Amino acid sequence: MKKKILVVEDNEKLLASMSALLEDHYTMLEAKNGREGIDKARLHHPDLIISDIMMPVASGYDLVDELKENDRTKHIPIILLTALGDDEKRIEGYNHGADDYIVKPFKFDVLLSRINNLLKSRENLRKIYDKAAPINHEFGVKDPMLSHMEALLVNHFKFRNFSIPEIAELMNMTPSKLERDIKRLTGMTPIKYLNDFRLNKAKHMLEKGDKSIFEVSYALGFKSMSYFGKAYKEKFGIAPSKTNEI
Repeated sequence: MKKKILVVEDNEKLLASMSALLEDHYTMLEAKNGREGIDKARLHHPDLIISDIMMPVASGYDLVDELKENDRTKHIPIILLTALGDDEKRIEGYNHGADDYIVKPFKFDVLLSRINNLLKSRENLRKIYDKAAPINHEFGVKDPMLSHMEALLVNHFKFRNFSIPEIAELMNMTPSKLERDIKRLTGMTPIKYLNDFRLNKAKHMLEKGDKSIFEVSYALGFKSMSYFGKAYKEKFGIAPSKTNEI
C-alpha cells in the first residue's frame, strides 16, 4: 500500500506540479492553506506532510504547532518549504518542531530522496521502539518523540557520554523545547527520563540472568558500580543483586 503524503501550498501551480511528480510513488492529498492542511491531516492521518510557510488563513508554522501538539498527529513528519537563504525561517521552523526543510526551487530527485529518508527513519524508529517497549511499559505511552530520544541513546551514544544539548541538536530541537515537551509528556526532565529508561533496561537484563551486575552497569554506561547500585535501589526498592530473588 502506498504511503499518503499531504501537500499544503497556496500556489496552485506549484501544488499541482508537486502532486503530479509524486503521485506515481505516493497517494497524494492536497490543501491550499494552512487551516485546510491541519483539518486534512487530522482527518486522513498522512504519513508525511510537505507545507509552505507563508500561506493565508494559517501559516506553515501554525500547522506545525497544531499538529505537533496533538497526540494523534504529533508523530507525522513535516517538511517545510522555504526560499533560498531564509536561514532565520529555517531556525524558527525547527524551533516549532519541523522535521526537515526543502529550499525552493528544488529538484524532484532531491525532494523524493528527503521524503524517502524521513519515512525510512520513522519506520526504523518505530521498529526500535517496538523492541524496546517491554522494558518501558511502565510509562504506558508510545510517543514518537520519546522513541526518537531513546533510539539516539541506544544507537548513537551507546548509552554513554550523552548530553541533553547533543540529543536536542540531533532531534533538530532546542534544549529548552526538548525539556518542555518531555516534561509535558512524562512529568520528568529529559535526563531523568533517559536515566529511568536505562534503569528499566538494566532490570530487564538482570532478570534474564545471562550477564553480571558489572556487565550490565558497564553496558548501560553508568559512571560507577556504586552509583548504579544506588540509582537502581532508589527506583526499584531492591539492590541489583536481589533482582532475581523476588
